[in-house]
Amino acid sequence: MDSDAKAYQELRFELTRLATALVGPSEAEDVVADVVVRVLERPGGLSGLKDPRPYLVKAIINEARSRFRQRKRIDNRSVRSEGDSPQADYRDQLVEVVSQLPPRQRAATFLVHWEGHTSVSAAELMGCRPATVRRYLHLAHHKLKEMIDERD
Repeated sequence: MDSDAKAYQELRFELTRLATALVGPSEAEDVVADVVVRVLERPGGLSGLKDPRPYLVKAIINEARSRFRQRKRIDNRSVRSEGDSPQADYRDQLVEVVSQLPPRQRAATFLVHWEGHTSVSAAELMGCRPATVRRYLHLAHHKLKEMIDERD
């Protein structure tokens, strides 16, 4: 197995989890595939990067941002079916609210709250400063509270 394939196999699950948190399960594998193909087309591919993990995480976030902007332009909201259970309805609402966060805020929230990273390690992965991650988290918490209060 060449070094590009080995690096991809080591990071594939982590990248797919991040992409799922950012764009949802239906688009996650496409996001990862698009990013990896673009990196592999570069001279040196994955093996040409000193540490491919932070580069790929940042590329996943950027691709998610691009898709978020496209989706926002289309504004293709799905209609909820009648007869959902209250618990399923609440879960759907929570997922909908979190999915409306901008991708960088969603990425910071995912990395810190779901993956257990510190703001320092999340910043390394996102390619920004720890203070920036903390700012994204603050904005995300404020926005989530605002959106949830509007629904009540």
